Amino acid sequence: MKIPYEQLTAKQAMELYCDWIVEQLKSFKPPFEWYFLFYPIRTLLLGEKLLNRPDYAEAVWPWLDQYCIEQFPNGAFASTCRGKAISEYSKEEIENYIRCGNLNLADGGSNVHALLQGAICCKDPVRKQRYIDAACKWLDYWVPVWSLPNGAYGNGIWAGTKVCEPYSMAMNVCSAFAAATLATGDRRYIRNAEGFAMFQCDHIHESGVPIRYNLYPNPSCDSLIGDYSRIFYMMEAFCWVHYVSDNAEVRSRIGNMMKKWIDADIVTRWQDNYNWFDMNRASLRIDSKGYKDSYEDKLRFYWYASKCAAIPSLLQYYVDNIYDDPAIRERCERGVKYLSNPLNARLLSILADDAIPDFCLQATGFGGLTIAEGMEHGITFRIFSE
Repeated sequence: MKIPYEQLTAKQAMELYCDWIVEQLKSFKPPFEWYFLFYPIRTLLLGEKLLNRPDYAEAVWPWLDQYCIEQFPNGAFASTCRGKAISEYSKEEIENYIRCGNLNLADGGSNVHALLQGAICCKDPVRKQRYIDAACKWLDYWVPVWSLPNGAYGNGIWAGTKVCEPYSMAMNVCSAFAAATLATGDRRYIRNAEGFAMFQCDHIHESGVPIRYNLYPNPSCDSLIGDYSRIFYMMEAFCWVHYVSDNAEVRSRIGNMMKKWIDADIVTRWQDNYNWFDMNRASLRIDSKGYKDSYEDKLRFYWYASKCAAIPSLLQYYVDNIYDDPAIRERCERGVKYLSNPLNARLLSILADDAIPDFCLQATGFGGLTIAEGMEHGITFRIFSE
């Protein structure tokens, strides 16, 4: 499709993003990593609501249906779309996959969150219940296996390795717990999310930056959350727990932690009067005093940059619900305008399938969250509360 390289309104940009995602989904073929699709799916569901475009939601259902039929009997979800229903596997094949495959909590948390968003949006009662049942099966039977006494979670199974020590990026499960609370009314889910959030609040570096509990290649807690991708995932988890929790102490601790973190490191990467984050400041901007920086993993630049596109959507939640900082609010407005110019957005691999095929689809989904917030503040959260 033809992309206009000119400044658009947020509404025009949202329509462009969604139209582009729909076209990409038509050519997507298994096998692929599920997480490529689930933030684009969330953007399409937001686009359906904001733009009154039922066709955007219609493009989502086949993929959510496929996700459900690939769920394992024990509630687990594989990180990879295999294009084959679990009913077509023999018991031996299922056992071998659990023994050697990837059934991690970090990917599953963001995927199941989107599944629950789809359930809330879906007008078909049968399909709605299918999605809720699949999500609750994962949360009720698979996730608790990896829960720890301190409130944290491990990361399930990756490449056949069972990892059940604290893993900061498994905080994606908090977003799924929060969504399940709103979808079902069962407050047990958000209590589990609160426990993990409080564990991480208990482990913050003196600078204000969260300590990273990592499991790869071995368990460690000697680095800080310094790269944009992990910043996004952890901040998203904190925002969702804050939004859904009715525990005043939990909400207060999250709010205080986020203010310290944002002031100490995150906002320093988005200088006054700059339209976007300084991507040359993709690493920690503080003295970590002996701690390493998660950015030192040296993963591909666009793995970080694609998630960065959604950080303003979370900063918008922060200024609207936690601490109204006019300077950060102005940055959010500039960020929406920046991503509403496809030429700027392309630098983050948004709408750029010809350049960065591994990350372009997910990047456009991440950016769509920020555009949606620009159209209607709080929409990425309120969609669950109708």
